[in-house]
Amino acid sequence: MARVLMSAFLLATVVACSSAEEEAASLVSAVEMFHRASNDARPARADAVAGVVCRNAEVCQAKSLCVEAIAETASALRMKRDAESVLAEVESHKRAANDPTVLALPAKLDEASALLRKGHDAMPACDKKILVLRERYGL
Repeated sequence: MARVLMSAFLLATVVACSSAEEEAASLVSAVEMFHRASNDARPARADAVAGVVCRNAEVCQAKSLCVEAIAETASALRMKRDAESVLAEVESHKRAANDPTVLALPAKLDEASALLRKGHDAMPACDKKILVLRERYGL
């Protein structure tokens, strides 16, 4: 009976470790892909980081820190892309220069800059957690 219980415990431990390792590997990969992506691709890569499944507390903590940093950056880049689109409409005469959306661009770009700074400032905490996961699971 003791052997059966010990075997069950060892099996559960192996399954839990392998699950945590898989979660860590998924998160590490998603964050690395975000880092390597062009600014145009980063919002989609941010969504991929947010979509990583985690059950392990350490992986979930790392994911939370990374999503916080990456989401700010992705929002800023989306705002920048939207502003570029509006400016292209002005240049092609599809939108008037006195359009309220155009007039709101300076404030939107200021907001995007602030978000970009927040994301940049929060990224070292994410990167530190990713490094810990890499070391712990040999990734």
